[in-house]
Parts: sequence; structure tokens; C-alpha cells
Amino acid sequence: MQKKLFVIGLGPGDAQHMTPAALAAIATSTIVSGYQVYLDLIRDLIVDKETFSTGMRQETERCREALRRADQGAVVSLVCSGDAGIYGMAGLVLELQQLEGPAEVEVEIVPGISAVQGAAARLGAPLMHDFSVISLSDLLTDWGLIKQRLDAAGRADFVISLYNPKSRGRTTQIGEARDILLRHRSPQTPVGIVRNACRAGEEVCVTTLGQMLEAEIDMFSVVIIGNSSTQLDDQGRIVTPRGYAKKRETGSGKRDESLASALFIGGTGSDVGKTVISAGLCRILKSRGYLVAPFKAQNMANNSAVTPGGGEIGRAQALQAAACGLEPHVDMNPILLKPNSETGSQVIVQGRPVGNMGVREYHQFKDQAFTKVKESYRRLSSQVEMVVLEGAGSIAEINLRAHDFTNLKAAEMASAVGILVADIERGGVFASILGTIELLTPAERKQLRGIIINRFRGDARLLDSGISLLEDRTGLPVLGVVPYLKLDLPAEDSLGFELRHTGGRGGGTVRIGVVRLSRISNHTDFDALAREEDVELIYVEQPQQLNNLDLLILPGTKSTLADLNFLKTSGLFEAIQSFSESGGKLIGICGGLQLLGRQILDPEKVESEATAGAGLGLLDIETTLCPEKQTHQVRARLQPSAAVAGFGGLAELSGYEIHAGNTEYGSTSRPLLRIVQRSGEEVAIEDGAVSADGRIWGSYLHGIFDNDELRVAVLAPLRRGAAGRSVPGYNLDLEIDKLADHLEAHLDMQKIFSWLIPQGAKG
Repeated sequence: MQKKLFVIGLGPGDAQHMTPAALAAIATSTIVSGYQVYLDLIRDLIVDKETFSTGMRQETERCREALRRADQGAVVSLVCSGDAGIYGMAGLVLELQQLEGPAEVEVEIVPGISAVQGAAARLGAPLMHDFSVISLSDLLTDWGLIKQRLDAAGRADFVISLYNPKSRGRTTQIGEARDILLRHRSPQTPVGIVRNACRAGEEVCVTTLGQMLEAEIDMFSVVIIGNSSTQLDDQGRIVTPRGYAKKRETGSGKRDESLASALFIGGTGSDVGKTVISAGLCRILKSRGYLVAPFKAQNMANNSAVTPGGGEIGRAQALQAAACGLEPHVDMNPILLKPNSETGSQVIVQGRPVGNMGVREYHQFKDQAFTKVKESYRRLSSQVEMVVLEGAGSIAEINLRAHDFTNLKAAEMASAVGILVADIERGGVFASILGTIELLTPAERKQLRGIIINRFRGDARLLDSGISLLEDRTGLPVLGVVPYLKLDLPAEDSLGFELRHTGGRGGGTVRIGVVRLSRISNHTDFDALAREEDVELIYVEQPQQLNNLDLLILPGTKSTLADLNFLKTSGLFEAIQSFSESGGKLIGICGGLQLLGRQILDPEKVESEATAGAGLGLLDIETTLCPEKQTHQVRARLQPSAAVAGFGGLAELSGYEIHAGNTEYGSTSRPLLRIVQRSGEEVAIEDGAVSADGRIWGSYLHGIFDNDELRVAVLAPLRRGAAGRSVPGYNLDLEIDKLADHLEAHLDMQKIFSWLIPQGAKG
């Protein structure tokens, strides 16, 4: 007794597509079983055979009966369409035999041409690279699980073949599947739909992912959806390239198109170290002989810098320009947003303000903004050999993807090599990296080449198992684990400010308070004071923090009238006036100078609907806000009236202006400075004001405390004759060199340089 069961794949259904092995197995069988439709397809081959069939959804009974008949001594063929091991009966037969027997029956699985192969052959060559096959039938598989598989295949950039796409009872699943895949690939992705592949009634349709639902799709259809590289050839055939063209070009001596002349540094979130990593890489590239420049398409920060030409850019790009050994330029940061409310910002394009915009208004403006971004990048990149682009926030903010041109859209524009930075100090670093990459589209993932884990404290070997898993899951190398390094670099934005200045610094004998305005800007004005060994710098948010201060500073603000209201509602307004009445010393910088005056007027509603506000009244000045903003690098000389504040005989000062107000002097006020040079041009403009007793003064000049002589003069009376004090030297270049050396020691720079276009012997 043979006790033999063949499980046979008939192929598409036409006899010419059946394998010789399938034909031979049927010929030797005494009994043939299958779904009646499949038996009808091979009627000529089974005219002398015993047959039995069951209906749809009675597959278990059919397989059990086939095993029983074989156990009785018959040679049985159980036939399926396509391949028996792909959505066929092979698996069910083996499961039943394992659970119920009979073990004595020999089961042989005879392969056939699967439906996906037949459909692919009719469409061209869509399966030339990795692909997945997913059935949309939820009869045996939960629909939630099917959706997870669709999403995973979409994210992994597989070509996807859909079986059982639609039936009379299942009409919505194909639409849901299409929508899931649209998250990960273009609506123009080629799609092929083949009905009754390789048998009578065959129909072939080539369409796109965006339009596929307009085609006829049913249970007899196979839907093949291309990946990010799938294309149509000149004859309308679908082709998924395997990569031979790239291999031919590289082998023939052509330049490898994977090499780039730009690096993109993106992040898993805000303040993960993108700015600092970018600055360090800029310095490394410069030290290797590259002419390199920084670029950030759009920055959002109230801590800005002024270029020699008088344009305004983010301070981060000014820092990175210094790392490159270049003067800052507006093309390094073509779009700067300076928040002036919870939902709006002043928009600065190529260094000049174009107006205040809310979120919706700015979204409508973004096409124009991106045109300026591309214009600036072309101009900048044409003048240097290498560009280091910095991203913003997270590269995977999927709710912002449609409007984001600062991250991977900018990287695509520059054909840049992408590196992802994550901050381990925040915790959950592996989840943040993996989650970020999982949320990217396949095309976006292709832009990333490596990962940097930043700010680690401890033994990096503890991360080995996590790094190994991360590299396996993402296919990206971890370029290094960068240990935490204390650096004295200008903070870019308010988040960095929060981390750097909480609870005071220095613990010294001189206590200086800076009012923590709600729209504070250019807080780096006070870094030079905070570096002094005997200075404790605290940020004041509550009236009681004014107690025992030696000096109180009102900083710059992006919205003077809004922060005037903040002072009043917080109780600081009266507390500052009381501090002055009790003999306290005050300084106002830019907006802080305006707040010290008698009145602030805004007749043109530059900042808000409010047209006026009464200031602190501690200086006899009045400011009128105006639409025209002054942004200049300046040089200035102290006026004779400055002597009362202790500044007699000081040399010329340098700083920069960013303000939109004209200040007029009252009868009892005197100017502190005279600006003698603005953006390289000789001028004679009075600036600032000083009280009669010298206790209160202010200036529009940001960076004024970076002038060593003035800073010493400010601190001298506060030190009350204390001996042994010295002004610590600060050298930005040395800090950047320290950063670059640190990155060189902990990153795989050889791999990074291997991705870049060679420049002679560089790198």
C-alpha cells in the first residue's frame, strides 16, 4: 500500500503553465480532490480519476478526507491554484497530519507557478528586488494584524503583492491598504493589477498608487505595488531596478553617485546636540583642508546674530560659521522665525524681516520661503567645497511633514549624506532612534547613512548589545558614542537657555539678576558675566528673587509691550521700582532699555493691538516702535555722561543692534554712547541713556558685556574692592577646537569621509 498524498500547485490554471512534476503526479494518482473550480481547470487530465470536492470555507474537511483516503491505500492528489505552499493547502495538510495523523501517509508537495509570479510576468519585471506578499482576507487573520504588516512592508520599501484584495463582502480593505501605503510612498508609484493571470479571461491594468481604486479589482485579481525605485519603461512595463546600472557605472570608472558634497545633521528631537555636532564637524572639515560652510534652511530662535552686512540669522549658524573660519552670512540661514506670541512669529527672509505671521499664514507663505531657501543654498554651495546642513527638532514630525523643508527636504535638495543624532542623557535613546527611523518613508530612510549617540556618561561598552540590535533593525551603522563634554559655547535657543541657566551660576560673591522676560531674546548677552569666577548669575521670575542682588539687568525682548504686561502681572514691575528706590543698580539692554523708560508707543501696531504702555519710569526716555528694524554690527564710543556710571576713559566698544524702536531723550536724560560705525559705514548716532547718579543705564547694543574693559568697570564697584579677582579669558576658537578633537576621538570619521566627494588628498 502506497499511502501517498500529493499536494499540487496547478499554477495559474492553464495546462501549459503546469510543471511536468505536477502532470506526472496527477497521472499516477487514483483520486484527485480540490475546490470544484480548480478541478474544472484540469478536466481533461482527470477524466479517468475518482474525484471529490468541497465548497469554499470547507478546506479542513477536504484536507482531512484526502489524508484519510491516502491512509486507505489510494494515491491522492490534492490540487490548488498557484503554488500549494503559498496560500494553498500544503500548510493545512501538514498541520492536520501533525495533530491528527495518519503519520504513515507520505506527503509530497509539488510546487507550481504562484499567482504573484504569473501576474509579475504579465506586468514586466516588478519583482526584481525584495518583495512581500500579503493577503487582505481577514477570514483567518485579524484585520488589525494585516494593517500592521502592510505598514511594516511599506516602511521597509518592499514591492508589495496583494492577494484576495476585494470580494463582494469585503469592499473597504483595499482602500485602507492603499491609504496605509500612501504614508510611505508617492501617489505616482506604479501599480499593476492582473485579473485571471495566465488563464482565460486575463486582464492587465497598469496604474498608480494614487489612482488604483479607480480600476476593477476583485478576488481573481493580484495587485502589485512598486517600491520607491519602481518605474515604467518606454513600453509601459513595470520594472523594479536591482541596482545593475549603478554597478555598471561604478565599475566603468564613473564617479559613485552615492558620494556627496554635503552632510546633513538631523535629530530625534530638539536640543539633542545637532548644533554642536554640526559645528564640530565644520571645524574638522576645515582642518582637513575643505572650504566648508554651514546651512540651516529655517531656524526658530530669538537668540539671533547679525552679519557684517547687517542681516539677521540664527546664532547657531554664526557659531558654525566661526567653526568654518568664515564671517556669518544670511545665506547660511535664509529663513529665521522669531516667536512673538504663542502662535505667531516675525519672519525674517535672507536677513530681513518680511512681517509677522501666524501659523496658517506662514504655511501659505512656505512655497515662497522654500524658493528663497533653494536660492540661498545654490549661492552658498557654489562658493565652497562642502556644506554642513543642520536640521530642526525631530526629522520625523509626521504631522508637520507636508510643510517641513528644514530637515530631509533640505537634505534632498542638497543631495546630502544624512546623519541622525540622539541624546542619551534624556533616556530612551534606542527607542527614540528606532521610532524616528520607523516613522520615515522608505525614500527618507535612504537619505540616512549613520547614527550618533550623544552626551553619554559612563562606560560605552554597556551600550554594545543595544547598538548591535539597533544596527540590525535599521541597517545603519552607529558612527560613535560621544561622551558628555562641558563646553562654553553660545546657546542657540530658549531650550538651551533653560538648561544652561537655572538656579544661578558660579556661586560667587557678586549676585547679578537677569529678569526672565516671557519673550527674552539674545540671552547670550550675559554669558561673559556668567563666566566670571566671582559672579552668581540668576534668572529672576519672582519679586522675592530681587532680594540681595548687587545688580539687576533687564534683557532684550522680542515683544516689548507684551513683556511690559508680563512685568505688571507677575508683580515684578513694582518690585523693580522698589529695588531702584532702595538704591539698587539697574541696566537695560535693547528692549530692557525701552522698559526702563517712561513710555513705549506703538502707533502702527507693530507688535500688537496695544498702542501704548507706561514703562518703569526709571530713565527719562520715550520709545516709539516702528516697522523698520535696525540690524547692524556696530562700533561705539562712550559719551562724557558715561563717566558717572564709572566708564570714564574706556576705549571704543563693539556690539550689534537688533531693534525696531526710536528712543527720544527727556530733559533729564543723557545718551550713554555714540555709535560711530554701522555695518561698515561711518555714522554719528546717539545710543542708550544714563541716569544722573549713574545707577541706572541702558543701551541698544547687544554683546556689550563682551567688551572686557566695560565688563570690568561694571563689576568693579560690585566687588567692593575684593582682591585677587581676574577676568577669565574666553576664546571661542579654543572651545571649537576642543569640540572637534572630542568628536575626532569618538566618531568614525574615516567612514564619514568615505561618503564624501574626494578633494585631492583631503580627508
